[in-house]
Amino acid sequence: MDIFEKVGYVCLGCVALSYLIALLIGMIAVFPMGLIGLVALLGIGALFLKVIRERRDNREDDHYQDTVDK
Repeated sequence: MDIFEKVGYVCLGCVALSYLIALLIGMIAVFPMGLIGLVALLGIGALFLKVIRERRDNREDDHYQDTVDK
């Protein structure tokens, strides 16, 4: 991974984090109805963490990633 790719990922990560913070602030501002969005964000976050954990623990995918010709 070269430096430009790393800078691009950092920039996209900052934008995504800023967007999530803005979403949370907006949902808290409209409190009673905003709970629906907060629950949805929690569900998406939980599924995202599950996918990351499964990918990290899967040795078979790592094997194919390292040995298959590109």
